[in-house]
Order: sequence, then C-alpha cells, then structure tokens
Amino acid sequence: MLTFLFLFSFLFPNISIQSSDSISKPAKEFWFWNQYDLPRNAATKSSDETVYLKDFKKFGSGFSDSSNSLNQPVSSIFQLFENFSVGFSKPFTLEFLLLTHVNNPVGISWEFWKEDDLELAISVFDKKVTTGMIEKGIWQNSEFNSKSWKKYWNHYLLNFDGKNITLFEQGEMVWQKELDKTLEGSQLVLKSFLEKEPYMEAHDLIKKAAIFNQDLTEQEIASIISKVEKQISAGKLYSDKFHLMVGPYLNDIGENSAQLVWETDRASKAILTYGEKLPLEMSKNFDSGNDLIRTITLENLNPGTTYFYRLDLESESGEKLSTQVLSFQTAKQRGNPFLFGIISDTESRPQVNNQVAQRLWEERPDFLIHLGDLTDGGWKDSKFEWTMEYFQGTGVLTSRIPIATVPGNGDGDLHWYKQYHPQSGEKGFYRFDYGDASFFMLNSNPRKDLQKGGEQYVWLENEMAKSGAKWKFVVLHHAPYSADEDDYGNTWKEPGNQGDSQLKDLISLVEANEVDMVFFGHLHTYMRSHPLKGDKVDSEKGTIYVQAGGSGGNLEDNAPARTWFTAKNYRGHHYCTVQVVGDFLELRTYNLEGGLIDSFQIKK
Repeated sequence: MLTFLFLFSFLFPNISIQSSDSISKPAKEFWFWNQYDLPRNAATKSSDETVYLKDFKKFGSGFSDSSNSLNQPVSSIFQLFENFSVGFSKPFTLEFLLLTHVNNPVGISWEFWKEDDLELAISVFDKKVTTGMIEKGIWQNSEFNSKSWKKYWNHYLLNFDGKNITLFEQGEMVWQKELDKTLEGSQLVLKSFLEKEPYMEAHDLIKKAAIFNQDLTEQEIASIISKVEKQISAGKLYSDKFHLMVGPYLNDIGENSAQLVWETDRASKAILTYGEKLPLEMSKNFDSGNDLIRTITLENLNPGTTYFYRLDLESESGEKLSTQVLSFQTAKQRGNPFLFGIISDTESRPQVNNQVAQRLWEERPDFLIHLGDLTDGGWKDSKFEWTMEYFQGTGVLTSRIPIATVPGNGDGDLHWYKQYHPQSGEKGFYRFDYGDASFFMLNSNPRKDLQKGGEQYVWLENEMAKSGAKWKFVVLHHAPYSADEDDYGNTWKEPGNQGDSQLKDLISLVEANEVDMVFFGHLHTYMRSHPLKGDKVDSEKGTIYVQAGGSGGNLEDNAPARTWFTAKNYRGHHYCTVQVVGDFLELRTYNLEGGLIDSFQIKK
C-alpha cells in the first residue's frame, strides 16, 4: 500500500490522497436508529445498543414557544451538546443528517441564544433552508430551496473557523457570514417542528448529529459526504460499527417449523439458541458466508407452542453482538381458534408503523398479514427504505410475531422483497395454511397474470381446488373494488371505474370458489364491502372485500357519492384483526388510538 501511494504521488503530484480514516473524528457523535421498542417485559433495547434522542429533550410539545425563527408551533426542544463548546469562542463544526420522507411540511432549526435573545438561527422546513441573524440590531433573513440527495436525504455541516460561519448542504457551500464577537458565549438549542405529521418525533427526522472541536477542511467535508452517501446506499445504520441492519424477524411459521431472517452489515458467523424455556437448551451454528441476509428454518418443533430464542453474532474480525431473548409461537393445529392482524401500505412512516405495532402487540395476534407496499419505493437502488424505514417501524413486532406479505407497486422489482421474504417464492405468490384456513397470497403487480389463462390465475384456480380448508382468504395489493376518489377515474369530474378493471377475471374466480374474504390495500383508506357475487349483493354466498391500506402511507379520500357495494368507509390510519373460532369469524378494524371503527361477523 505504501509503495502504491508513493508511485501515485510521484506520477500525479497535483492530486492529494485522503482516506476515510484521515477524517477528523468528532468530539461527540450520535446516531438515532432503533428508537422504537415494545412495552413492559417485551422491551429489548439497551443503552449499549441505542442512543435515545428523547434523553436530550428539554421541553416537549406542551411547551409554548412563540419566539422561534420559523414562527411555527414547536414540537420539542433539545440540547445535544451541553458539555461541548459551541459558543463561537473557538472553531467548531456541527453535522446533521436528516431523512425527510413525508408528505407534509416538517423541519428543525439550530438556534443560538445569548441570555434571552435569539442571535442566529438556521432552519430547514418544507424543503427550504432559512438563515437568520441579528445584524446591527435588526433581524435579517435569507431563504433558498434545499436540494435533497436521493429525494429524501439532507446533510448539513455548520462550520465556524473563528471568523466566518459557513453552511454546507450535501457538501456544497450554500451560505456564509462573517461574525463579530457578540455571539461568543451563546448556547445552541435544537427545535423540531412536526405538528403536521401525526405521531412523528424528532428522531424520525434527525438521524445523525455530531460536533467537531475544530473547523473542517474542504477535503474533509468531501470525504464525510462520500462516506455518508455510501452508507445510505448500502442501507447501513452505522458506517463503521458491527450491527444488525435487519431483524431477526419471523417470516414463516408452521406447526412444526419457524423461519427466521436477519441481516448484518458485514459477514459474520452466528449461533441461534432456542427452546421452550430458559435456559435455552438447543442451538444451531452458522458459519460466516458471503450472504449478509441470512434465512434459517427451525424444524421438529411442537405445534401451538411458545419458544424463546437468542441470536449471537461474531464478525470475521472478532466483533460480537447479541440480541436479547425473544419469543414466538408455532402455528396452532386445525380446530383451534386463532387471530391474525392485517396491515398495509406501511410505506415511509415508521412512526405510524410503530403506533400500529404497539396496538397489535397488545392483541398478541398469532401472525400478521401485510397487503403490500411495505416500502414507498424500496427497489434495488433504494435499500434504505427497508433498513432505515420499514424495519425501523415494524421490526420490534415481527421479532415476536410472524408476518406473511404480498408485494405492492412500491416493492415492484422484488429485488429486496424476495431476499427479505424468501417464503414468497421467485415471483411473489404462494399459499400457506393456518388452522382451518387457507391463504392465497398473490402478486398483483403483473395484473395480466391474474386474468383468465395467466400463470397466477391458473395457479390460484388449482390451489383453491386442492384446499379443503373451512375458510379461504385471497390476499393481494391492488383493488378489485374501490370507493376511492381518483385512483380509478376522477370521481369529482366523472364516473369512476370503482376498482381495477384488470381484476374482473379474478373477481369471478374467487366468487366461483366461494372465497370468504379478499384483503387488499393500495388505497390509503378503509373500505369493507357487502357480501358480493356477480356484481350484486348476496348475503348468503357472497365474498366480502376489505381494503385496509392505512398503516402508514399518506391518507387518501373516498368518492363524493357512496358506492353501491360499500358497507363501511373510513378515512384515517388503521389496522384490522380477524378472529376465527370454528364456524365463526369476526373482523374488527381500529384507529391508531385503539378505537373500534368497524366490526363484522360471519357464521358458517
């Protein structure tokens, strides 16, 4: 390596070389991942694993603050660097990484106060950056549009060299001011403005904060940006730390088996210990391999039984990490009651996903069904939408409750979807049975595949004929029936199609096979139909269609006139549970405060 560096510098004397190791180390650095946990005895996060942003909070949303740089309601106030100098008495650099993947305006501001006076503020809100400061006794503002990287990421460095303060966005200088001595001794506070996004907290926006006890060179700034961009592209939560990026979580549960999936940021060997009680008596060893996403299946388990498990990992360089002891239950045998949860369109809001997870955990469902759009576009080049959004919101629940999924248009290329959900097969459709029910899980992205003669149509026809289950459920992402206002024609201007016209053959097939319920998402509202057959209400032999697309995506709305097939409409985030007890089924739908918004029963 030294020989190479010597030759390179000899041949190219005007080009400097700087490795990432030569970047100045911050005096303090915080990453705000893994902020969510389950309550009480189910909690597993430790201070060794997670730095909680809430620990730096000085005031919460109940605090009334009218004196801020944005004139927006303040959600919370933090002081991150209380024991480090940021008072403009000597050089420093502040670093912040923001993830703004929401539809409504949110933001933060860095404010420097001296005694009771605001001296300097830099704010990021609604895709704009505003700088303000006192100049000759007058508050002066300037504003410019922010330029996000990968649409949703913004990286900021605030550099003070002892004389000038400079703001860098994505490594480019966007603002600079010469400061006088009046700012010496000022205190930094961080404010969040999140009122327009329900359930959002500052850690959902601020992913990294750091302070350097010196100003940084242009070369160091370029190196930092390059390192951060590589980290985000790889979906890594930390750039250098050995860590679990995903899981472990439960993907597929049978009466005698359980499938677990996890992902580390680097190659590692693993020991999975498990058993019906503590101390854990059984174990499986896994050698280090090239695959960072690992899938294992535990076999020879007992049906309807609670198991405990722990994962111990070691990287090739000897770094170690372990999970807390987690739990799962194998599938119940036929004839036993069971309850499953339904979520959909989690998309880009881990804060909403977490609210759903907290509510569903209190129900202790036997398993979950996800109706697609796990991400908002987590295709091959957007891995961060899986590791930094989806699993951040749902991971604590699926580490204990298995989840069965279908792909949505947001997961459309199936690149990461298949690796994280290997039970779904090469093309994203499959069948599983639980108790007295069969679940036919479809990939509705290629809608022609679900038309008469298509591969999935033929497969579904055959699988339904084979199934002797008492209850039959079809699960897909797109909408056979819809009361939506504009996805299938703008109903404020003209009649709509009231559903995806490419799924008419599917409707005929499921109704001919007396499928009990069809679950789908795609539209971010709730709709339950009357029992339907042959485009008519049929209370005796009809199929019920349930659209439950409200677990995270930006809310949509219904058509101005009630559709003929609708039994219940609701606009708001929600989730469902379905309980099956012999010949009896009950569907319940809840809002995120736990309020019941719909219920329906079937008696065979």
